Amino acid sequence: MNKLYVLAIPACGYMLWTYFYSPTPTVISLHIGQTFHEVVNNSSFKVMEASNIPDESTEGSGATWITRPAVIVHFNDPQYEFTLPPTTFAAVDYMNYRVSTISTSPMLKKLPFDDAFAIAESLQRQFQSKGWQPENGTNWLNLGDKESVHQTLRRDLPTLRNYVELVAPKKYSIIFRFYCSERCDSRLGLDRYLIDVGVGRDYSYAIEQRKHQHHKPIKSEHAKGG
Repeated sequence: MNKLYVLAIPACGYMLWTYFYSPTPTVISLHIGQTFHEVVNNSSFKVMEASNIPDESTEGSGATWITRPAVIVHFNDPQYEFTLPPTTFAAVDYMNYRVSTISTSPMLKKLPFDDAFAIAESLQRQFQSKGWQPENGTNWLNLGDKESVHQTLRRDLPTLRNYVELVAPKKYSIIFRFYCSERCDSRLGLDRYLIDVGVGRDYSYAIEQRKHQHHKPIKSEHAKGG
């Protein structure tokens, strides 16, 4: 038997196993501003093993990478909490030893439209129920007419905005996006979809705060002396 053929059999078996088998999920629990070691202590996911650990040599910068299934991202702020479906990919960045951004596609792989649509609906309801608000002229995703959404995403038409910017005022912001990623013109149902969720600070509020501090009048020494 050809040696390459023999080697290919277990390799194909492993690829099929990783595609269809979903291991028991672990959890990474965090929020923007939380320290690296708090993330480690709050998570069942092995954060230390998957991280460029922030330290003095990097001035507190670092990252955690999730590249294998299946990990649940739990945003653990008491007021704006949400939990995402298991994922194969996520990235967490740290500045000054604290979480600065979170990026993920909350699914194990690219999905057919019906499956991805169900996740998008569920996430939008979750964000709405926790008090997240659209900002910068965006609105909640229009998911009312399912077939219309499907056709519009497939054709990448500008008639449907496929993302929304959300804010937890004075604290956090989210970019929530739903889009066709692969074989969008397929007539055989081979089109596949992704959802992206990116979380950071409420940068609009942070900018306003910096402007306020910059324009704040400084008392002269004469004024201080009365």
